[in-house]
Amino acid sequence: MSFRVTIDAFALSPGVETALVAAGRERALQHSRLGVHAGGLPGAIVHLAHNPTPQVVIVEENDDDRTMLGRLEQLAEVCDPGTRVIVIGSLNDIGLYRTLLGHGVSEYLVAPVTPGQIAGAVSALFADPAAAPRGKVTALWSARGGAGASTIARNLAWHMGKALGEQAIYLDLDMTFGASDLAFNLEARQSAAEVLAQPERLDSVLLDRFLVVHDDYLRLLPSGGAAPRSLDIQTEAAEQLVDLAARMAPALVLDLPHVWAPWTEALLRAADEVVVVARPDLASLRDCKLLLESLAANRNGNAPARLVINGLDLCRKTQLTVKDFHDTLAVAPALVLPWDSVLFGEAGNNGQLLAELGKGHKIVGQLESLAATLVGRGQARKDRGGKTLWSWLKG
Repeated sequence: MSFRVTIDAFALSPGVETALVAAGRERALQHSRLGVHAGGLPGAIVHLAHNPTPQVVIVEENDDDRTMLGRLEQLAEVCDPGTRVIVIGSLNDIGLYRTLLGHGVSEYLVAPVTPGQIAGAVSALFADPAAAPRGKVTALWSARGGAGASTIARNLAWHMGKALGEQAIYLDLDMTFGASDLAFNLEARQSAAEVLAQPERLDSVLLDRFLVVHDDYLRLLPSGGAAPRSLDIQTEAAEQLVDLAARMAPALVLDLPHVWAPWTEALLRAADEVVVVARPDLASLRDCKLLLESLAANRNGNAPARLVINGLDLCRKTQLTVKDFHDTLAVAPALVLPWDSVLFGEAGNNGQLLAELGKGHKIVGQLESLAATLVGRGQARKDRGGKTLWSWLKG
């Protein structure tokens, strides 16, 4: 499996629990995160009511078919639309099997089950490459050079991973002047430029080898540490890189250079979210207006770009106000970050994330909140009254 799948499994019996734990070591699930919990189907309902929904839910149920269907209805009320559900049951009944599959349950396995059966059932859900789960892509763009988009991109990526309890991926695509090697205090083995220089070799295996693990919440493809050079980036290669990375993590952050080229334009238009970072000055306001108008014309139905104003109060007497941006752009900033030379300066010099240096700092809390919103964890679960199990499982 060349993509990463998040799975939560809920066992009732020791035999199924043992098989689920062993399934996580199967080759087909080597890039996936499989969490095994107790409680079976009732336990899944309680757990998912208060925790993020994974891409696949596996539940064991040993009660009668009527009780099972009722509990699956309750499960649907606490799951996100499109969640894949695999049921492990004790009833070897073809009628029940057809009923469940016909109404949206992905697979029904009869206990006892083997690790291979479980891994095979999950793999079959994504056998078609088009069906492979794809993480949410967020692109960061500076309205003007020096607005701080790269710093914000790196920190948002880390907070996204933390919010999801998974490793997010950060791609430093500023292949000429990127500085993520310094920002993370590492010596880059390979860079995004080297990946895109050989698009014919690019696949998930190569990309997985090039990604650097920062911690439990972040992997990155760095740039920096090499002499600046002119690069001819092909749009198809950039899109292929982003598509592969998006299938390897639940959240992907693109740190784009301040260069208007066919490939950067294509990635901005295709991203699920675009965050434009601006300083509170007239030039940034003008460029924000031009960019937002350009993107609004063709974003393929994706969300409108979000605005972040960075460095407020650096020049209090000459800066534009938040109201100036709102009145001109008709966009309320998603985030307004105050100027803090100590926090940002020390983090940059030490090769640290802001959260590592300034725990409890207001700016860290603001970034954490925006990251949660971008990955869909910043809002309370919506009321799903009136929806049936089947409408949710079918997505």
